[in-house]
Amino acid sequence: MATIILGTAGQIFGGPIGGLIGTAIGGALDRNVFGGSGRPRERGRTANPALQSATYGEPIPIIVGRMRTAGNLIWSSGIAERSATSGGSKSSGPTSTSFSYAASFAVGLVAGPIAGIGRVWADGKLIRASDGTFMTPTVMRLHAGSADQLVDPLIAAAQGPAGTPAFRGMAYVVFEDMPLGDYGNRIPNLTFEVMADDATIDAGMAMIRIAAIAGYQGLTTVGPFPALTGYMVGRATSLADALAPLLATADASLTAREGLAVVAVGDAIAALPTGVGDARRQGDSRPAERQRRASADAQPGSLELAYYDPDRDYQPGLTRVRSGSRPAIDQRSIAAAMTPETARRLVIDLLAKGEAARFEQTIRLPWRWLELVAGDTISVAASPGLWRIRERRFENFVVHLDLVRVRAAMTVQAPEAIALRGTMSTGDGASGASGATESADAIAPIGATQLHILDLPALPGDPADRPRLWIAANSDSARWRRAGVSVSLDAGASYTSLGAIVGGTVIGTMLTALAPGSPCRWDRFGVADVELISDRDWLEGRSEAAVLAGGNLALVGDELIQFVEVEPLAPQRFRLRGLLRGRRGTEAAVRGHCAGERFVLIDPARMLPCDPPLDALGRTLRFVATGHGDADMLPISSLMSGVGLRPLSPCRLRVRHHPDGLAVTWVRRSRAGYGWHDFVDAPLGETAESYAVTLCVDGRINRRDCVTAPAIFIPTSRIV
Repeated sequence: MATIILGTAGQIFGGPIGGLIGTAIGGALDRNVFGGSGRPRERGRTANPALQSATYGEPIPIIVGRMRTAGNLIWSSGIAERSATSGGSKSSGPTSTSFSYAASFAVGLVAGPIAGIGRVWADGKLIRASDGTFMTPTVMRLHAGSADQLVDPLIAAAQGPAGTPAFRGMAYVVFEDMPLGDYGNRIPNLTFEVMADDATIDAGMAMIRIAAIAGYQGLTTVGPFPALTGYMVGRATSLADALAPLLATADASLTAREGLAVVAVGDAIAALPTGVGDARRQGDSRPAERQRRASADAQPGSLELAYYDPDRDYQPGLTRVRSGSRPAIDQRSIAAAMTPETARRLVIDLLAKGEAARFEQTIRLPWRWLELVAGDTISVAASPGLWRIRERRFENFVVHLDLVRVRAAMTVQAPEAIALRGTMSTGDGASGASGATESADAIAPIGATQLHILDLPALPGDPADRPRLWIAANSDSARWRRAGVSVSLDAGASYTSLGAIVGGTVIGTMLTALAPGSPCRWDRFGVADVELISDRDWLEGRSEAAVLAGGNLALVGDELIQFVEVEPLAPQRFRLRGLLRGRRGTEAAVRGHCAGERFVLIDPARMLPCDPPLDALGRTLRFVATGHGDADMLPISSLMSGVGLRPLSPCRLRVRHHPDGLAVTWVRRSRAGYGWHDFVDAPLGETAESYAVTLCVDGRINRRDCVTAPAIFIPTSRIV
């Protein structure tokens, strides 16, 4: 009553604000005066208690080892409401009724049988310790998922024995009267540490057990496999897809040798001696086909692996390893629990596997090697390393094997055996992610840089009015990725940085002497055998049109050549065919080659230009590499001769006899006209055109002339 009266009075005298004040004062009076006979109060009651829904058709996960998983609600008796009344006297105030809620329910976990349940989390909060102690009063009963497990008595009492499934073959838990007050009066999101096996397993044993659960009992494993805390198949998929991530962890493959087996990289099943890798039928002159799968630039520079860290309550972990300066990142994830140390070693092995898999080859064997099957690991005498048979074909009594190079997993005995180039870091509490960044190459020393100073004829885009040198650099070390280069114009008193070469130039040596050839036509019979200094590099064939447009230009000794065909002979060794000789004015160097001379693939994108001043012509310059492994390297000296500034010698010299003398003509060649277009004169490309003509008679200089056109007439009277 006081609430109505004072609220109305406040509205009259004080407006809207006065009405609010009056209502508040009146309400307080009503509670003090009439409190003992007021309405009963209710606390904690939920208007519509809802049951967490289950998902029909959800696949039953498979777990091997120890993993954390969220279950699926498979049964509930509903949410039970309980009430408790207090008060109801003058001293204790009005009657107050409080409500609480609890639920009995069952949660399906994984395909059974399992060894047990460890920790349990509700809405991310730990409610059951690893020793089985609950932090909240509840009763949990585990059914391990055996093939003959009995029905749960609570479910049978609620559903009736005839209508109660035993859920045989599926592990599940039953909660009785679990209090829901801490979870908003709803069934919380529960996750469980499932122990499917008693001990830590390796990837090989995990594959055997997954195959057995899927119904295949005959799978065997051969070779070493990385240790895992656990692995989970959480979706409906084929057996092959379920095993694929585990196969990748050990660089393993499936093979049908003596039943289905998983073979990790280890010892070779067979060793092929020299001379058996190129069997062919009579009259078949085709060489065994060998080719590179991908160049080094196509490989990622880093690899990231997402996994689950058992030491951090199976929160996601992330390990990243850098293997070079390439920007691409290979991102992978695996539904496996492992320690950060295991994850780090695994990422290093995966990067090494990717580097090795750049090489592939096809060999032909006699029919007696038919016992080899796809998935076998073999060694080939002519090709160092281990090779996996990717595909086997038997045609015309010849066994064709498509091989890809593999390598054994790297062995790292302890984390301190790896020199970290980055830092170990863990994610913040929000993300719950842990990670590590290191260098996979930190286990090997960085090699010294090999420098080559190239004084070349002008390349496309080179300046025509000043000298230019090109610097090529690389190393035979697997860890080498880049090097800075500095130049001295004052005999080493001071040096100026030219920049850095990243990734390296393709550099090698000639295995045999390049035979003399004509610079006027295709050399389709000559070959050039090359060995590159780095296994990161590769040579690829190009079409004749691409070569004529400037592709595959290389320096052999002092001669520039181009090539069409490339045949890999062995790791880092190649045979080049379809040659163009004496390119860009180097026809004087087509003779006099020898084995062991330099080979450099001319690629300005992978070299450094050096543009010294014109007054440096005729002087000796010094160059030094400034990479990590170059502290003890001596400077390299190079004479600045200015090859790129020299006009090209003319060609097609013709002499015609006339009654009164000789008519001599020739064809201009130009640094601005290497294309040699038909029916079009080469552009001048110089500030002036001038030729020095020397006439020799019987080995003696008869006369010298200077002309400004590609022709001269010599009278008979002057030839004596």
